[in-house]
Amino acid sequence: MTTKHIFTIALGITASVALFANSAHAAISQQQLITNVLPDFVSVFGNNPTDTEKNWWRARVSCGEITSEEKLLSSMQYTKSLKTRIGSPNICGKTTSTAAATVSSAVKQQLIINVLPDFIKIFGNNPTEAEKAWWRARISCGEITSEEKLLSSMQYTKLQKKRIGSPYICGKTANSTKTTSSTSIPKKAIDGIDGNPAGDTVRIGITNTNGSAITVTANNNFQIREGADKVLATIKAGQNVAVSWSGGKYHVRGAGKSFDTANKIRFVPLNGAIMEIVSYSDPSVTYKGKNYNRFRGVIEIRKCDNCNQLWAINELRTELYLRGLGETSGEGPEQYVEALGIAARTYVLYHKIVTGGRSLYNDFDITNTPNDQIYRGYEYEIITPRMSNLFNKVRGIIVVNKEQTQPIASIYFSDSDGRTHTAKEEWGTDRFPYLQRSVADPYHVTTHCNGHCVGMSAQGAYGFAKAKNWTFKQILTYYFYGVALVKAY
Repeated sequence: MTTKHIFTIALGITASVALFANSAHAAISQQQLITNVLPDFVSVFGNNPTDTEKNWWRARVSCGEITSEEKLLSSMQYTKSLKTRIGSPNICGKTTSTAAATVSSAVKQQLIINVLPDFIKIFGNNPTEAEKAWWRARISCGEITSEEKLLSSMQYTKLQKKRIGSPYICGKTANSTKTTSSTSIPKKAIDGIDGNPAGDTVRIGITNTNGSAITVTANNNFQIREGADKVLATIKAGQNVAVSWSGGKYHVRGAGKSFDTANKIRFVPLNGAIMEIVSYSDPSVTYKGKNYNRFRGVIEIRKCDNCNQLWAINELRTELYLRGLGETSGEGPEQYVEALGIAARTYVLYHKIVTGGRSLYNDFDITNTPNDQIYRGYEYEIITPRMSNLFNKVRGIIVVNKEQTQPIASIYFSDSDGRTHTAKEEWGTDRFPYLQRSVADPYHVTTHCNGHCVGMSAQGAYGFAKAKNWTFKQILTYYFYGVALVKAY
């Protein structure tokens, strides 16, 4: 994540979108590092940590002593070499107990994430939305404070031949959360957005080479096209086709075919085929064995203008793109997830409509990296169904400028130092009037910015949704000044 245009956000899974930021950050978020303490501890020490040991390592991550996966593992290995499992009780100038208190909110967030897999483990199938909400509400209000209590409570409830208990949780009913419905957002046509219920077609830069081959296949039949419409061949499922560039031409080889063309090559799926970029590796840190190289929509192979890069570009509708968004796992308060989905939708449409794409020569709107928004495609869609469901609830909603004429640059980041920063303060620009107000960010967990601190704080959005029952509209209009929300399609 070292780039002059990066900022990071993550609650559950690494998340990031960028316009201007100019510093390097850890490869995964602080929240994900906290999540990784348990499996990494088992990997290094050979068995589960005690609660004290978990709290000690998580406190070191939370206060900023450990900032990357590599540091976490190497610190554990060093500690093991000293024939101990934890170190000094003083962490970032605090005692272990005091430092552990700062991580309690992150532990609570992880418990909320664990509700889904733990429920399936105990009850044997997926919970309904009401069932998930009931268990998560018990965690949020403090009735359940550990993984052991969560599992034992579920087991006890199952013995009662039930899947949830009393509707009264911490003195409130489980369904008392205030929500904003997408139907309360006014519909409004925005110039440049075509109104298709699946959203505009967007183009995402996935990977590039210096002209060497990019290899593609699919799980169903697909076409090879030269340019937009000329069909060169129809290829059967599972057959690989490679495209390289040299001597002013694209060279297409594979599945018994051989073409040399001057025009870009497009691989078009048939009958709902899922395309796979075989030569592209994006292995999952969280889900061992997963490689995020499968995508809905078209894969286009195109040499950039005035440079020597050969790009694989994924072209698909906006709502299908959001299904594979890697900015979050989709866990946590519903209104937080929906706020993030709206911000992510707005961001990609901003670059499609307003800037014409992040790169002048590459002919795509944004990349799939933390420079823009992490996008992991079809494989991620499969493992994060709740995220897709919640994004669908706010389908077509975007954040627009006060004139309600165009989407804004709805940038976001992970965690602040207690307040958001203005675009003028961080980047010296008077542009983006909606990014020129600093607001308090009371739910931050670090003492320094994790990201560029401009726009929406993910940690803050999560906190406002959980602690104050803020709606996605309240969250977005708090962090972006003088904006409106409209349903563009």
